[in-house]
Amino acid sequence: MTVKKYYYDHFNELSDDKKFHFATRIKNYFHSRDFDDFFAGYIPSQNLSEVLANNDYSEVNNIAERRPFFEKYNNLFAVEAALFRVNHLLNEYNVDIRKKFIELYPLDKLYALADALMEDSEAIAVLSTWAVNVICLTEILFPRNKNVIRDLSKKSLELELNDPLLSIYLFTHIILCDTNFYTKPISPDNLELFTKMLDRAAEIINENFDSLILDVRIEFLVCANLIGKNYPVLRQRIKAECANNLRDKPYIIDRRRPERYHTLNGAEHTNVLFIMSELEDY
Repeated sequence: MTVKKYYYDHFNELSDDKKFHFATRIKNYFHSRDFDDFFAGYIPSQNLSEVLANNDYSEVNNIAERRPFFEKYNNLFAVEAALFRVNHLLNEYNVDIRKKFIELYPLDKLYALADALMEDSEAIAVLSTWAVNVICLTEILFPRNKNVIRDLSKKSLELELNDPLLSIYLFTHIILCDTNFYTKPISPDNLELFTKMLDRAAEIINENFDSLILDVRIEFLVCANLIGKNYPVLRQRIKAECANNLRDKPYIIDRRRPERYHTLNGAEHTNVLFIMSELEDY
């Protein structure tokens, strides 16, 4: 049995948020209608007040390094979650709650946050995904005709990047934001910059292969697929690592991560990326 079939067969055992993540990734990456019934029967809450009230970033990975920046931008965690909620509702259900968002979090305040992050090179390097997501989702949802993807791509290639994990997530999330999380192809004008970022990411992975979590390496391969570059030697090395991390039940766990990531639910993010990476022999 493949990982894909196992997750399909056990889809209803996932929590609602994991079901939504899995279903949207399969739908948008593969242009699949496999989960139409799920989308017909489920919609995330539109209660943005509740989302914005939750600013507990304590479980974010590399939190010791990132904490000073979450404290500096003290509502970043909640704002990112709220922007994702607005974007998901718009993309998946054509439900537009942008007006509700700016009633709760004024547009000038959002722009100020996005602009401050864009100017803070150290925050971009350390916050990585969190900074990129807020900057890009602000432009996606409330556009000012800024080319934030190009600006972030150029900046990321010039930054002094010290943490291998955060560096790779920085590169990959810029690319994922360009696709609006798999809902559209990458912009051809950005292909050269994206190739440079992934070439650098490949170097970092090769240099730190045994210490990096599996999730970030598979996400790298998904982004490589998006830009049409194969990295065959590294791809085979990552594929072998995935095979070494298969459970008796056929899904991937990462033995470097805590036990809470070793369940069907906890491993969902890594496994849906594995399916999208097209590493699996069907």
